[in-house]
Amino acid sequence: MSPSPDSFPRSNPSRRTRGVALITVLSLVVVVSLILVAFVAAMRVERTASFSYSQALSAEQVAQGGLRLIVAELQNEMGKDAAADLTYPQKPLYTNVSSTNVMPQPVGTNSAMTNLLKISSTTAPYTGSQASGKLIASSVNTFTSSQNGRYIDTNRWNLPQLGNFPTTASTPNWIIMTRAGATNGSGLSFGATGNTANNPAPGNTNFAIGRFAYAIYDVGGLLDITLAGYPAALTATQIEQIKGLLAGVSPANASSSINQDDLVQWRNAASKSSYVNYVTNFLTTNAAGTVYPGDNTFLSRQDLIKAAQGGIAGLSTNALPNLTTFSRDRNSPAWGPTYNASSLGGVSTPAYAYKNNAGVSTSSPFSGASPNPNRFLPGVRFTSTNTITNYNSSGTAYTYTVEPGDEVIQRRFPLSRLAWVGSGGPNGVSAAAVQACFGLVWGPSLDPALGGASVWKYVGVSGSTEQQRIKTLSEVATEGRAPDFFELLQAAILQGSLGLNGNAGASGGSSAYNASIQQTYPMFQILRMGAAAIDQADTDSFPTAIEYSQGGTSWLACGVESLPGIASITPVIGAQANSQTPTQTSANAAVYLTFNLWNPHQTVSSSLPRVRIRVKGSVAVYNKYGDNGSLPETLGSGNEPGFVSTLDQSIELSSTAVGGFGAPATLREADIYDPSTNLGSTTTMPSPATAGAWVKAYTLGVVNPVSDVAALRLRDFPFKLGTTSTLTSSQFNSVKVSLGYDATATISKSFNVVMEYLRPNGSSGEWIPYQYATGINDNTTWFRDVLASLPIVSSVQRASDSQYYANFISYLSGPYPSGWTVDSATGAVQNSETGDPWSTPGSGGKVRITHDNSWDRSPIFASNDPRSTRFNAWVFIRSGLAAALLAEHTILWSSTNNAAPFEKGFGGGSTMVERKPTIFGDNYFPAQLARNNYGRNTAIADSSNNTVTASGSSSETSYVDNDGLRRISDSGLFVDATGISGNPFERSIDKPVVLNRPFRTVGELGFVFRDGPWKTLDLFSSKSADSALLDIFSVQDSTQPFVTGKVNLNTRNQDVLKSLLAGTVIDPVASISMTSTTATTLAASISGFTATNKIVNKSELATLVSPFLSPTTGSTTSGNFPNNDAQNIKLRREAFVRALGDVTQTRTWNLMIDLIAQSGRYSPSASALAQFTVESERRYWLHVAIDRFTGKVIDQRIEVVTE
Repeated sequence: MSPSPDSFPRSNPSRRTRGVALITVLSLVVVVSLILVAFVAAMRVERTASFSYSQALSAEQVAQGGLRLIVAELQNEMGKDAAADLTYPQKPLYTNVSSTNVMPQPVGTNSAMTNLLKISSTTAPYTGSQASGKLIASSVNTFTSSQNGRYIDTNRWNLPQLGNFPTTASTPNWIIMTRAGATNGSGLSFGATGNTANNPAPGNTNFAIGRFAYAIYDVGGLLDITLAGYPAALTATQIEQIKGLLAGVSPANASSSINQDDLVQWRNAASKSSYVNYVTNFLTTNAAGTVYPGDNTFLSRQDLIKAAQGGIAGLSTNALPNLTTFSRDRNSPAWGPTYNASSLGGVSTPAYAYKNNAGVSTSSPFSGASPNPNRFLPGVRFTSTNTITNYNSSGTAYTYTVEPGDEVIQRRFPLSRLAWVGSGGPNGVSAAAVQACFGLVWGPSLDPALGGASVWKYVGVSGSTEQQRIKTLSEVATEGRAPDFFELLQAAILQGSLGLNGNAGASGGSSAYNASIQQTYPMFQILRMGAAAIDQADTDSFPTAIEYSQGGTSWLACGVESLPGIASITPVIGAQANSQTPTQTSANAAVYLTFNLWNPHQTVSSSLPRVRIRVKGSVAVYNKYGDNGSLPETLGSGNEPGFVSTLDQSIELSSTAVGGFGAPATLREADIYDPSTNLGSTTTMPSPATAGAWVKAYTLGVVNPVSDVAALRLRDFPFKLGTTSTLTSSQFNSVKVSLGYDATATISKSFNVVMEYLRPNGSSGEWIPYQYATGINDNTTWFRDVLASLPIVSSVQRASDSQYYANFISYLSGPYPSGWTVDSATGAVQNSETGDPWSTPGSGGKVRITHDNSWDRSPIFASNDPRSTRFNAWVFIRSGLAAALLAEHTILWSSTNNAAPFEKGFGGGSTMVERKPTIFGDNYFPAQLARNNYGRNTAIADSSNNTVTASGSSSETSYVDNDGLRRISDSGLFVDATGISGNPFERSIDKPVVLNRPFRTVGELGFVFRDGPWKTLDLFSSKSADSALLDIFSVQDSTQPFVTGKVNLNTRNQDVLKSLLAGTVIDPVASISMTSTTATTLAASISGFTATNKIVNKSELATLVSPFLSPTTGSTTSGNFPNNDAQNIKLRREAFVRALGDVTQTRTWNLMIDLIAQSGRYSPSASALAQFTVESERRYWLHVAIDRFTGKVIDQRIEVVTE
């Protein structure tokens, strides 16, 4: 029987609910447990991560703190020998920089690593008379294992690839970082209690929290590979255009493992197609580090290393020790005078104690009216806050702010601005830009003689009034502006080398003094040098004329282009044909002014202006035996018969002549533009008789002369002499020729011969003077009563009565008359007819009509150097053996030297030289002014050859400047007395050069004429007064306070120096460049010099390095030069200066600090400094640039190093 439904058990709803809840709870417990377990695990991971992060932050803090300490220590090192000038407390200035402290003091270096400068060491980072470094390391080397086994081996320290540490012992040591700061650990103790290194108690400042070590590399001496190198496709000319910048340097010359073309193809992917434009425009107008669109670059040293390791951009790791990606230089000069004149043998006059006075402005020996122009440049500072307006190379204005204590020269002056000063006004920029940067405005001349023609006028940076002085930098600072070009020139050039008057000692107001007064004023000389610099850098051949006010008179300072100039003026007097018969007692003499022209430069521009020669003023001719019945006046102190011609005649040269006269030559018919119209015949006479006439004249001293001389004919001079008359005094009875007759009394009668060029202006143009036979546009500097005596008596006494008899000195009018013969033995042209008043009466002897086939007894008013306004002009009487066509070679050399092709044997005493600058002795050999070395082969460096014999029998013609120093001329490294080497009168390669193109390096300022005979700006001798130009000017333009792409001149890396030197142009005319062999030799010598004689300033390339390379010159050739001409010719010797002038610097420390920092602790059981437990580590490479003169960090870049 089945149970009934009622007999089954019934379900219990409440029990079922409780079961489900239990299961749920248990599940939740499991989930929560899992969550708790996961949370605990996560917390443990987070705690570990947080601890690691914390330690990483600690390591980073240790590293950053260490870097700050290292940089501060480097800054403190600058005051180790003398405290900074704190006139402006926030702007310290170190004025004690010298060869011994211009670079950081090496510590811990080794011979295997030329780039290594310092390591953290147990030795103080620096020591000095005033302070020593504090950041001293412990005795624990980084190779020593830490408590937990961490160490830094040489492979890790070698990671920058700037050299390899030779041993583990040579690697850096640890500096301990405690809560109180860095320490070498010498005072630390260990223990669980007290102020120990391992007691973490909150108040314990000795508790160690980390350590760091460093190596500092001098990367300032390396090539910045972000800039160096150029495409292989560039021509030699294109490379020359950029050679003055790092972009024109071949890094392959520093390391053969660099494929330069691959480098440029990668780095300059977009800019390589127009590379010269990229260098000269983009790089100079954009901020440092700006990358050309489409180009590549190395952003860090690690980036560079990876590229080299991967063979990218033509690089290999072998090249890395020569390369950097970081280079900075303060774009401001740091020059100050380095010597007193007396220290080099000059005078002890207080004003010429340049070095001692470097910090003096207006105090004694100077004054407010006459302040010191030659200051220590960083010491000339603004006294208030100012906003300075400046202009970039395109003439666009920009501004920057200066504060009290900032240097007045905030930016080097870019030479590219010279192009703004055009031949017809501002060139491509605004008039405001030109005035702000040059102090020049374009406007009508105030000199009436120029007829309102426009010239450049020096008015200063504001206003329109012609200035009477150039302001000093101290005055510029007071005005709160940037200095102009001429103010910078004045600051750079030592004052005692300027304003030497060749007639020093002559009384004021005397004719000699007046004729040379322009030589006295330094401002005139500075303006001339500035104008000559502009002319070197422009592409035309229009000399720049700058007008200024000298005592209320407008003076014109003219530049120098490669054009002919007046070399000499020769009055010639000679008997005319058919004017005399054997029975006559009178004869007419023709009177001419002939002119010798010379372009003393090596080359001539292809684009030349029209040029003319202009003769202006009074000329008097008189003699005791003149025919007073025909001559209109009695002249001179002896009231002798004569005439005065008042001249204002000009004649234009042919285009061939403008480009000619490469050797001194007499002006001839072929040199005249349209001679058939502009030259009269041999019979043409001046009309009126008191004027002059341009005519064809006969050559002298030949049997059958040709009428091809172009001369200015004056009226004839009639002589009258009885057959029995005798003459007893050569000088008294001479014919007198006076230039500027009576001009002492009436200044308008002053005489001169002027070279003028035609500047286009509308349809006619304007004639502008560019050279004067003597003086300048002010006629007080012209010939004023300058007398030459022309003896007309026989040089042989008559045997019967020992009397002298008259004879003519020249013959000018065609074939000789009947009865006149040529003595084949002597070449003398003679007339032996008896009864002739010009023969010896009654004796039948021969009379010399022309002497030895020359212009015997012709007075010559000569120029030593037609470019120069200094020591010109002087007068001598021509005498000696010479062919007719060489009569124009008028410059005197040593009396022992008669070498062909130019006669130089006419030197001597006062019997030949009638008038000369008073500073020279009795014997005068003006061609020796091309040397000015007093015959010394050590003149380039010698300090004991300054004594000048003002009178006496010295055979040397030489002079000293106002400060008593003899500074050699361009050929001053040659000393041979008889050879032609170093003689610009005989060798073309000894002549100066006009570049007629923009400067490519600041060293090319050495081509600029200095306004002294055969002197360009001196960038090669120990006594240079011009060397500061290398620091003040630059071809690199930047609107920033710093520039890139500079190499420290004190680099120990010879390969880098070699790369800067190789390929530089030695001679731009002969197209000679420096070979790799010569570059290697010079690099070794220069680095050898700087190893013990650090260069403080680029100016010392001239004053120290150049003399070191060959202290003895002459025929002795140093091994540093390939030949004697490379050593002794100035423009060739200065080639290394040109190569290094713009791509180097000495002011800024460019350093890479390789720092490894570790955070951690000493365990409670630690008992020694080596038992540090490392918990985290950071490594940084800090690239830093520090101004040595202010201690300011001018730029820095940090790399986090990934290993």
